[in-house]
Amino acid sequence: MHDLADKNKYVGFLFMRINPEYFALGREGIHEVSAEHARDLGRFAKQLTHVVTTGVNGKYDQVTMVEADTLEEINAAATAFRMGNKARYIEIVDIVVGMKAPPRGLANRSSRPS
Repeated sequence: MHDLADKNKYVGFLFMRINPEYFALGREGIHEVSAEHARDLGRFAKQLTHVVTTGVNGKYDQVTMVEADTLEEINAAATAFRMGNKARYIEIVDIVVGMKAPPRGLANRSSRPS
């Protein structure tokens, strides 16, 4: 780990595709799958932000953002998703992990006293 890891959170972006079979479940079926999914991932609830997307090429249907103190937490959330109930219908096709940058003014300051 480096110095920034002690001060800044990691951020993972999970890019997903939704199988058309998911929508064929209908409202009640989707609700049932989603409720079970929410129970499975409840321990990560404070770290997850869902961004439903649309675009010109339709490469991704959903992007989930995971914010965590460690890379292990991001891995645990992604693994829990892949092993969960909704994984039958939603596939993680790409993952990007990075770190939140420090505020610009602080990033360029020297750590030496003046």
